[in-house]
Amino acid sequence: MLLFAAMVWTTTRSLTPAPEWSVFDARVFGYDLDYAQGYIAALRDTGGIDVYLGRQRMLDTVFPALLTAVLLVVFRARCRGVVQIGLGALALVYLGADYLENARVAGLLRTGPQALTAQAVAAASLATVVKYAALAPCLIAALVIYVQGRIAQSEGSL
Repeated sequence: MLLFAAMVWTTTRSLTPAPEWSVFDARVFGYDLDYAQGYIAALRDTGGIDVYLGRQRMLDTVFPALLTAVLLVVFRARCRGVVQIGLGALALVYLGADYLENARVAGLLRTGPQALTAQAVAAASLATVVKYAALAPCLIAALVIYVQGRIAQSEGSL
């Protein structure tokens, strides 16, 4: 939670140059070339590129691994069979997609806005979309497991 809070703090303080801009990593449905060019130009004006490639990238390297580890432990402890395998595989897809996204976004950030290609932006955007497509069911499953546990705990204590 502290890592996530640090990432949000960095995002709101240094990586949101104006209300219409949000970090690539947070754009659940992806982004296009025009958005990427505008956002990177805005980041260049505010010095956000160094923050994104520095502190934010470091945090976003540790966070997905820790989140995946927690999800895998929860799924192993509370699920069995094909459900455990499926959710575990989705958690690993999330991890891989997040790291792929990080690498592709770093490439975009190191490129001048006008030198970006639609193909490079589409590849980074796809990694972002896949990341969220894999993460969403994992988080929903973890929430269901948590609620079931709380219900069982309250029924057992009556």
